[in-house]
Amino acid sequence: MKGIRNILVAGCSLLLLCQCATQDDLRKLDYQMRAVNQKVDEVKNSTVDQLQKRQASSVSKIDQVYEELVQLKARLEENAHQASQYREQNRESLTTLQAALEERIAANEQKTTALQQQIQQLTTGIDSMQQARIREAERRAREAARKAELAKQRTVMAAASSSSFVKVKPTRKKVRVGSSQPVSMKTNSSSVHIAEPETVSAPSGNEKNGSSVQTVVVPDNASAPFDQAMAKFKAKQYKEAYAGFEQVLVKNPRGEQAAQTLFYMGESLYNQGEYDLAILDYQKVISNHAKDPHTPAALLKQGMSFEKLTDNETAKIIYKKLINEYAGSPEAGKARKRLENL
Repeated sequence: MKGIRNILVAGCSLLLLCQCATQDDLRKLDYQMRAVNQKVDEVKNSTVDQLQKRQASSVSKIDQVYEELVQLKARLEENAHQASQYREQNRESLTTLQAALEERIAANEQKTTALQQQIQQLTTGIDSMQQARIREAERRAREAARKAELAKQRTVMAAASSSSFVKVKPTRKKVRVGSSQPVSMKTNSSSVHIAEPETVSAPSGNEKNGSSVQTVVVPDNASAPFDQAMAKFKAKQYKEAYAGFEQVLVKNPRGEQAAQTLFYMGESLYNQGEYDLAILDYQKVISNHAKDPHTPAALLKQGMSFEKLTDNETAKIIYKKLINEYAGSPEAGKARKRLENL
């Protein structure tokens, strides 16, 4: 019994102690709850305001972004529409350009064909003209040769007719054999017909009689006509100069001035624009007077004549021949320069 009483006393004491601690704790807890509630209210007020402001700002930004997105969408749609229009326009432009190019190409092909036909006609015409000029040059050369031969024949005939009689005069009177008295003569001269007009030689039988025969020599007056022709050439009277040189050549075709005469005949034709005929006269110098000082100049002018006739290939051949055969001449240097330009 005593033990139970002790237990009960201890339990009551414990209960009282428990009740006292609970009320204090409750007061503390109540105070803490109020503090917490106050803090919660403060946090609530401050946080909600900030959240509301942030939310409002976010909503405003979202609205702005949405508007920008709408504008961008509108621009994209507009750009897509413009791009579509541009593609359509470009397609139409390309079609138009292609058609124009095809028309232009067709027109150019027609023009090219027409030009080729014209070039072919011109080439044919030039060939025929060159052939005609060559034939004309040959004809004129033959005519000139015929005239030269006739002139030569006339010159020979005139010289023969004018110099066929030569007077032979004795230096002394005849003396009779065995007498010192001269024989009176009604005429003291006789005429002797000779075949050659340049020289006449007395027979040996007359030398025994102490008589001598004078020799008549036909003078060579070729230099005077040549000087006259050269004066006309220097006066740029090329047609008259050519005729003068031709007469000089007819009278003395193998004289010392033959090459020079032929060269200036070619020069007279060259200065008249008769390049094809000039080539023939230059060729006579080259072929018949290869060692004459005028031959390099004749080769040079022959090449220049071929250039004038647009025959550059033949001109190159002539210049190369001049350089090879007359390398030390001034004309060879000129030929090298002209070769470089061809």
